[in-house]
Amino acid sequence: MELRHLRYFVAVAEELNFTRAAKRLHMAQPPLSTQIRLLEEELQVRLLDRDKRRVHLTQAGRHFLERAQAILASVESAKGEARDAATGGIGKIALGYTASSMLSATLPAAIREFQAAHPRIALALHEMTSLDQLDAVHGHRLDLGILRHPNVPIPAGIAIEAWYQAPLMVAVPATHPLSLAPVRIADLRDEPLILYPRHSGIGLYWKVQELCSKAGFRPRMVQEARDASTIVGLVSAGVGLAIVPSGTESIRLEGVVYQRLREKSAVSALHLGYREADPNPYLGLLLKQLRRSARV
Repeated sequence: MELRHLRYFVAVAEELNFTRAAKRLHMAQPPLSTQIRLLEEELQVRLLDRDKRRVHLTQAGRHFLERAQAILASVESAKGEARDAATGGIGKIALGYTASSMLSATLPAAIREFQAAHPRIALALHEMTSLDQLDAVHGHRLDLGILRHPNVPIPAGIAIEAWYQAPLMVAVPATHPLSLAPVRIADLRDEPLILYPRHSGIGLYWKVQELCSKAGFRPRMVQEARDASTIVGLVSAGVGLAIVPSGTESIRLEGVVYQRLREKSAVSALHLGYREADPNPYLGLLLKQLRRSARV
């Protein structure tokens, strides 16, 4: 049995007339009658009762008609979905992101615009550290990661693409003298600093080390914390100052002021991490949107 046999039968069953069904199918009536007879022989059941004037569906024919219509509808739906998939019209993307990346306006705006443009592509969002994202992309659990460049070897076949740079800022207790104006790295020489942990493997720890080294000193670390909200809370508590990515200033706590760093090199980069040979057509659409958003 082939799909054409189902189409032949459905046409006859819906028209209840071989002549009209043959016209609908753009074929001659005798071959159509032959195909229906062969279908009944294959099924070993009579689907139609015929007389000189009328065609009637048998009980088996009525049941088979329902199933045949459902099968043909499913096939047409599958064909449409396949065409949509080829052009990125339907699908799913597993997207990882760091907590701090959602604090900037760029990533949320890019996601919002992508979903508006491609409502049939579902984004499964996963908050993860940069190292965990790298591992998940390599292990095919994520299609794409929004991460800070991990300070570890990048597995073969994984692309790490610079995406978006944001200035670094200093979170300062409101009563501190440095809260009054933009800050130079050298101003932090003797200040207690709250840092992202070294073992988290993200670039922020190493970026702070680099900036301080260029200014001729090693940072005086008094506390480590992985989460931006925790870091800002520690600043509010008076534990120390913190160098944080732009966007963190959206975390508003009493007693905390944000000042920009004067050095042009004081920036933090977000990267796109993905498999170089990934055939997912939806991934290309999301990458295009993210690259466009970063240029705005």
